[in-house]
Amino acid sequence: MKRFILLAALLLPLSGFAADGDPHVWGTYWTVTGVDTKPGHFVDYLDDLKANYRRSLDMQVADGKVKSYTMFANVHARDGEPNLWLMVEWNSGADMLDTPTEYFEGLTAKIFGSADKGDMANIDRGKLRTIMSTSLLREMSFSK
Repeated sequence: MKRFILLAALLLPLSGFAADGDPHVWGTYWTVTGVDTKPGHFVDYLDDLKANYRRSLDMQVADGKVKSYTMFANVHARDGEPNLWLMVEWNSGADMLDTPTEYFEGLTAKIFGSADKGDMANIDRGKLRTIMSTSLLREMSFSK
């Protein structure tokens, strides 16, 4: 324990020094999901997002987990690229990473009536789109 305290005391000045010279400031965490909608189903998928995804995120905003969310269409998607990006801004990394599964299961039950019905809706959604990737990003900006 004494070694840990000594090490922390030695590194404390270095951590402050490094922060002063950083050319950036950290911001919020974002999940970014790349979606490839199936041919002819772009609007169908947006209808599904409006009915279910939006409700879920609005609940998470009300609960203080999510700060904001948005979507972007990839106007000039090339082969193998998503044609839709779903972006969620989290109030903290912990809100995204450490929220218990039971919380999300509760949201699913509120939206669909049960977890089983939510699972079935997810299977049906597979007819409309393919999730290509999901990334956790952290916003950053230049320091003054």
